[in-house]
Amino acid sequence: MTISTKNQPNSSLPRYLINGLATSPGYAMGRVYKIAAKEFTIVEETITEEAVESELRLFRQTMEKTFKEITKIKESTLERVGQNEARIFDSHLMILKDPSLTLSIQQSVSKEHKSLRWSIHSSITALIQQFESIDSEMMRERALDLRDLYNRIFSILDEAAPTFSVGQFSEPVIFVGHELTPSILISIKSDNVLAFATDSGGRTSHASILARAMQVPSVSGLRNISALAHDGDMMIVDGTLGIIILNPNEDDIADYHNKQDKYRQQQRELFTMRQLEPMTRDGKFITLHANIELPQEAEKVQDFGATGIGLYRSEFLFFGNTLPTVEEQCEAYKHILNSLAPNPVTIRTLDAGGDKLVSEISISNEANPFMGWRSIRVCLDREDIFREQLKALLQANEKGNLRILLPMISGLPELRRSKELIKTCQAELEEEGITTPSVEVGIMIEVPAAVMQVEQLAKEADFFSIGTNDLIQFTLAVDRSNEMIADMFQPHHPAILNMIYNTVIAAHKEGIPVAVCGEMSADPFSILLLIGLGVDELSMTPWSIMEAKKIIRSINYEDVNEIALHALHYDDAACVDSFLHKRFAQAFADLGITSYVPAQKAK
Repeated sequence: MTISTKNQPNSSLPRYLINGLATSPGYAMGRVYKIAAKEFTIVEETITEEAVESELRLFRQTMEKTFKEITKIKESTLERVGQNEARIFDSHLMILKDPSLTLSIQQSVSKEHKSLRWSIHSSITALIQQFESIDSEMMRERALDLRDLYNRIFSILDEAAPTFSVGQFSEPVIFVGHELTPSILISIKSDNVLAFATDSGGRTSHASILARAMQVPSVSGLRNISALAHDGDMMIVDGTLGIIILNPNEDDIADYHNKQDKYRQQQRELFTMRQLEPMTRDGKFITLHANIELPQEAEKVQDFGATGIGLYRSEFLFFGNTLPTVEEQCEAYKHILNSLAPNPVTIRTLDAGGDKLVSEISISNEANPFMGWRSIRVCLDREDIFREQLKALLQANEKGNLRILLPMISGLPELRRSKELIKTCQAELEEEGITTPSVEVGIMIEVPAAVMQVEQLAKEADFFSIGTNDLIQFTLAVDRSNEMIADMFQPHHPAILNMIYNTVIAAHKEGIPVAVCGEMSADPFSILLLIGLGVDELSMTPWSIMEAKKIIRSINYEDVNEIALHALHYDDAACVDSFLHKRFAQAFADLGITSYVPAQKAK
């Protein structure tokens, strides 16, 4: 547990236990520091024709200063926590360069003769409302980006000081707010932060991403914690279960001291699993691969016991201000492939759209972006970009350990056309004198339509990778990061389990393997079900591999197969969860992995 000094409970204050979303694991206890957004006074003003040019000049100067400030923040983020987290600010830079926004502001000033302050306010506010009207956590994050940008622009216009100073903290604190903007988050030094607790957000929020990068606990979706908590209040943040305790009592504090002791002990024990084989007690081998987002992560995954990469999300190469060249892509892919050779590396082709806004490609104002122009649809419509990526992948495959994974396939036409493009790219490289090894082509099973056609798809794909995050979201019609319906995102829903089982049956009938690369693959109870349903490969964050390996080595395949088939016939997810907890909660306790096991939240 990360513990602050002066952690004495105040018995005169009411104790609150609030359930939220677990967004970064671990435990913290300390004093609250509340962050509130800075307010600006904006008045609708009309200017004279003579004042237009000076207002436009001020606009250009302000945008230039804003761009420079954000670029510096991005560079600082890259140095402090890494490239992936630094990309958060790419969306800010993209917004600043968006011609529709700049044109809207300029026309408001030049044609409507509105003041620059009002023009900026009205244009950005309209965009914020547009993003917030879309029922998606990712789009709400884009609205948060806009509000952050709004505050920065007006701070520059007013030459205002920052909303708070990191130097004012005498001890580390728990940051509490309705929402924490990227600019505030990155200005916080890691020595000053114990944890984050926010009213809004989910696992994909900026606060959650940076909390995981900083390795501090985080709980989001607490709804009204920013109203209940006050500066200096004592708080416990449980990022493993997704709860906070405001004004804890002595028993709470003693309990969380014990939890942290156990957490550290279990961390040490898991490291002994790294070099052991992931084989059940009755001899069934389960392949354990790692999910990565950055090329440099490839060098470390084997330290955690991974025997390959189950999912490399190639879209992170495309999040810069310009699209990557074939050469830049080839270099990144080659680094990953060569680092893991001869072990297999599965690289997912560009998955743009939805929440992944890519410069020069994405449409920022789609009404329903997650079911719109994204993933394989973008690639097949923009063959120029897709062909460049395919050629880079094929050229990088010097060791012959590449597997190409196609996202969001909903039917045979998309698979066939993609495979044809791969063959065309191979032929064109051959004409250039570049010989490329054969490559396996698999598909993501993440759309219900793909499950309905899984038998036909299995005849033409080399492997399946089930993306449980989207499959659950699309099948159950649940935005998994929406705190209002978070409880409805149920990986163990019988419909989901039957979809996975049917996919495995169809794949094995054609002799192809099935992987799971969603968050289910790292959940201890889900691991039992997935193995029992016949899944061949689990792909997860590198740290989770040792935990999965310990579970696999403790079970008999025949036992979990019987249990999984039994679970298919339950009425709902709650029955499945209850059944699994009764059968395995004590077994997990005996294994020493309780700090990583989701449990019933305290009441």
